[in-house]
Amino acid sequence: MGVRVGVDVGGTFTKAVAVDSQSGVLIARSVVPTTHTAAAGVAEGVVACVAAVASEVGAENVEIVTHSTTQAVNALLEGDVARVGVFGLGRRPDLVKVRRRTSLANVELSPGKRLPASPVFFDVTDGLEPVAVQRELDRVIGEGVGAVSVAEAFSPDDDRNEQTIVQMARDAGLPACASTELSGLYGLELRAVTAAVNASILPIAVRTAGFVEQGVRDAHISATVMVMRGDGGATDLAGFREAPVRTLYSGPAASVAGALRVGALTDGVIVEVGGTSTNVAAVRDGRPLMSYVTVASHATALRAVDVRVVGVAGGSMLRVRSRRVHAVGPRSAHIAGLPYSCFVEPQRLVGATALVLAPREGDDDDHLVLQLLDGSRAAITVTCAANALGIAQPEDHATTPTAGEAARLAFEVAGAFCNIEPLEVARRMMTAASDAVCELVHSLVTSQKLRNPTIVAVGGAAGGLGRYVATRMGMTCTVPEGAEIISSIGDALSMVRAERERTVSVLTGEIVRQLSDDAENEALAAGAAPGSVEVRIEEMPERGTVRAIATGAVGLRTGSLPGQTLVTADVLAARVAPDAVVQPAGTFWLVQHKGTIGIVDRFGDPVATVKGERSSVADLAGTVERLTRYRGPVTLRPTIWVISGGRIAELASGDMIEAATALHDPNDATQLLIVGKKT
Repeated sequence: MGVRVGVDVGGTFTKAVAVDSQSGVLIARSVVPTTHTAAAGVAEGVVACVAAVASEVGAENVEIVTHSTTQAVNALLEGDVARVGVFGLGRRPDLVKVRRRTSLANVELSPGKRLPASPVFFDVTDGLEPVAVQRELDRVIGEGVGAVSVAEAFSPDDDRNEQTIVQMARDAGLPACASTELSGLYGLELRAVTAAVNASILPIAVRTAGFVEQGVRDAHISATVMVMRGDGGATDLAGFREAPVRTLYSGPAASVAGALRVGALTDGVIVEVGGTSTNVAAVRDGRPLMSYVTVASHATALRAVDVRVVGVAGGSMLRVRSRRVHAVGPRSAHIAGLPYSCFVEPQRLVGATALVLAPREGDDDDHLVLQLLDGSRAAITVTCAANALGIAQPEDHATTPTAGEAARLAFEVAGAFCNIEPLEVARRMMTAASDAVCELVHSLVTSQKLRNPTIVAVGGAAGGLGRYVATRMGMTCTVPEGAEIISSIGDALSMVRAERERTVSVLTGEIVRQLSDDAENEALAAGAAPGSVEVRIEEMPERGTVRAIATGAVGLRTGSLPGQTLVTADVLAARVAPDAVVQPAGTFWLVQHKGTIGIVDRFGDPVATVKGERSSVADLAGTVERLTRYRGPVTLRPTIWVISGGRIAELASGDMIEAATALHDPNDATQLLIVGKKT
């Protein structure tokens, strides 16, 4: 039996699950308090959880361990970063401009926390002088620098100078990174900030990776250890050591990945309701929306799942002013160290009185809690309100057989204090808690033009606040089985993901081929099984960039895929109209029906729906001209999709006919062309 282990680090608990590698069925789980204050930080809890599930399923059966991490985010928020030697390189006549964009003297990581930087600048018009580089390395080491980043203008075209300094820094015992290792975009300041932020957390990433790796080995597990990235893919520990900044927001990404693994979702909104905060992410055409990561006010070249966060959730506490419901949260019962009233034995709540206080130093003294006769206290939370109103269902994690009774007793005390009906207090709490979440859901649905979207509510408190939000929005709500451990499931069933992006003036077949090769090789190096990698090329003409995204299954000794089965022609045929034609296209599938061609990947997830037709290379120019539309001075050209094996390139600008022709391989019988417009 092969087993995949996934571990998610939450604000309150670290949760691990073990799933069967072939079926994806949950077979074990473990929960420990998140070890924020431990010597090894949250990694200590990861190791403890892994060891616990391994002892249950057998360490010899574990094939892979994947964990999401808060290490990168916490390091930036808390300013627990290394001083960075920021090396900038430029040429005449742009030296002043380049120096200004690479000095990074005032990069804010979080409110009140700035990147400690020792800027170094070289004029490389006449070449790079290694002696001068060594002299500056010695100087910044003396200043206490713990890592080095390097950024040169236009280095995506030639990164030899960056790589020279990186290697010299590593030879001097410093972790280092080049801007081109993280991005192929021309934006110099964008690359410089990305590289410097990455370098600042390299030392802590190296320590964390070493601790997790050793802890897994101490548990007698010889399996591969992976880390979830913020884009929803996984990388091995070597990739984490080199680019820990890619793991920013890996926790929310894991929840999105988990939600997509447990059920088919074309267009929808994933609402993850935790104890302290709620994450909201949109899914369109079966794929989560992505965005560039911003660190404080600084844009980076990193892309991650576009997750919006609000500071209200299942554990958010009731606040009253002038004996009226004022607000809920952002303080949660977890952080206040108080139990939820609904999870207290009902008899203990008899005779309780209302007490208004500040749960922690610095909080407003308007939080209403219960003072119990036994001297203890309990919080009134959003989850309590959901149980009092009967929103939570018996199968939900957010309820117990006595939660409804206990919650109603709690609201009797709150209602008497506020001089209104007890359940009216609960309703006002739910309304206040859901306002910001509903606003985010509405914004995503309208801005992304989602078609008949549903809400998938996950997280421990999904059955309460998640269902209430869906009701207010008039949307269908699904709370999947295992919603409270969905992030851990997402970790366990993760796939390797690699992404390469670069600025281009003219898209050519050679650029597409090189980017595809680079992304595929990176995925293979990160642990993807050969033959499982699928590469998609996306062009962004408005940005002048092209992106290659490679995904693949982690190579396991059983050869199984991560909780998904390959879709068959029969399965696809059962999903579509009776007169639709289904046929293979490399590792993809085509579903043709009434002038549209649906492109579907090997797992049955949609890639694109095209109103157009297939074409041969010989007829390509004629097909493009025939499908081109002229609207006065505006020419609307179609897009060309080139499918070959496990690669698909979407070409929409420049001389796309030449690029598509250059990609044509006459020896590849699976290759085909589609011309048209996305619907």
